[in-house]
Amino acid sequence: VSTQSTWDCQSCLPQMAGVTGQLLGLDVGDVLEITASFPFLLRNEESGHEEELEQEALNYQYDMLRQLREVNVDSNPVGWYCSSWLENFMNTMVVDTQYSYQKELGANCICLVYDPLKTTQGKLCLKALRLKGHFMELMKNGDFTQELVKQERLCMDDIFQELPIIIHNNSLIGAFVRELSLSQSMSEIETSELDVSGYLNKNLAALVEGVDDLWQSYQKYSWDLRKLKNMDKDAYGKDKPPKPSRLESMLVSKQIIHHCTYMDEVSMGNLENLYFADTLNKVNERVIDTQ
Repeated sequence: VSTQSTWDCQSCLPQMAGVTGQLLGLDVGDVLEITASFPFLLRNEESGHEEELEQEALNYQYDMLRQLREVNVDSNPVGWYCSSWLENFMNTMVVDTQYSYQKELGANCICLVYDPLKTTQGKLCLKALRLKGHFMELMKNGDFTQELVKQERLCMDDIFQELPIIIHNNSLIGAFVRELSLSQSMSEIETSELDVSGYLNKNLAALVEGVDDLWQSYQKYSWDLRKLKNMDKDAYGKDKPPKPSRLESMLVSKQIIHHCTYMDEVSMGNLENLYFADTLNKVNERVIDTQ
């Protein structure tokens, strides 16, 4: 499933926006077993005809589930997957979609997030996320006002819960990976990448963009709050408009923290590799001098 979902996301590069799919499996006790998946249809928002596209997407999902059921494949939806670029999954669209899944299909439904940029560094970047129970209760009201945030002492870490992932391979894949590792000599193994400026530049650009989005979010919140206070009570009567939400600013703040943490980890790891490479160069120079 991990290979299939990551391949779906990789095949849509460089356009990663809107790459989503369905996760199928079984919910056994405290363990959620994901055994199959299939991608959703990519929508063209510029073409219009939203109702027709939505109906076409629903018919496609029903047909896929029916065909999988006919070949004895698990057809029980247990969540969905999406592609992410530098932690951009922290947005209201992902929160609303995950809320719908957990509300309709159960609290154990997850969102599997794949980051192709981090995966290019040689480590598969997969995250299994789920909305926390207390946040689900607050989502029922839908109003994340400043008063509610203070009253519930809600912070950025109270939104998503990251779950551990265990990937199981069948015997054939295990044997193939073992044979591949034995056939590869040490001289063929690529050395550690010392130049990570490309990753840092992308993260720094995303960090600057996140700070700008956070500033715009605060400006919008202040404008909406000022507009609400200046409104004449007789203008809206009993139907008082809702207060502006702080959920978007909390999600953007979480993105900024992820960018800072990632740059710190990459920088520290790269410094260790540079010191190690510098020590090896000095040792090699001494060996050459003695000879």
